[in-house]
Amino acid sequence: MNIAQIKSLPPTALHRNVDLEIVSMNQQGYAETYIILPSTIYGLAKGPLVEAGISNPHSVQIPYIAKASIDQKQASMVGAGKPIWPLHSHLQNS
Repeated sequence: MNIAQIKSLPPTALHRNVDLEIVSMNQQGYAETYIILPSTIYGLAKGPLVEAGISNPHSVQIPYIAKASIDQKQASMVGAGKPIWPLHSHLQNS
């Protein structure tokens, strides 16, 4: 884990506020924590976390991309059109 990369994310980045709390809890010794970047879910997720109501079984990214295309009445390209998500792009450029 590169804590400096997590802390360098812009305040508007999704999950940043939660990620900083997770890092803080680990650093203060309240819990041993790990951050796993959210994946794209194709179909419905299953498993104990979904069944317990802790994890969202639905994709977040795909519906947003589809809605943006529908709203614009055309498909779009994000940034340079590279096949990477923006969060990964930011981390690779840090």
